[in-house]
Amino acid sequence: MEREKPLGLLVEECLESLDLALLADWDVLIFLCRHRASLASAGQIARLLGYTSSVVGDALDRLESRGLLQRSRASQGVRLYQFLNSPPLDGFQQLISLAESRNGRLLLGKKLRQRASRRQLRDGDIGRLAKESSAWPQAV
Repeated sequence: MEREKPLGLLVEECLESLDLALLADWDVLIFLCRHRASLASAGQIARLLGYTSSVVGDALDRLESRGLLQRSRASQGVRLYQFLNSPPLDGFQQLISLAESRNGRLLLGKKLRQRASRRQLRDGDIGRLAKESSAWPQAV
């Protein structure tokens, strides 16, 4: 009989399957998932989520490059952003379920911070780590 994986390992695997390492990416992805289609600018989404426009713009670029969202051309300062139901959604659904509880959100935030630190140390991008870490909302 196969033993159940520890929750932390399961979260790591789900984040890896989505190639997510930043809390801002997760927050933008969840926003778009819940709204399915949003006609907005990166600045408007940033104000709703509590991030800077540049952090949200970078997150939108990363999510689009991973095939998790689609966006239209800019028209009058806004774009249509759409969440795509593309694989690997099993991991995504597990993370959404986990994020429904406070403890789950705290674990998810912790794992994202660990992944961001490892990735940016590996890539030698210390300056960006400091910038994006200061943009993360803190748990209360």
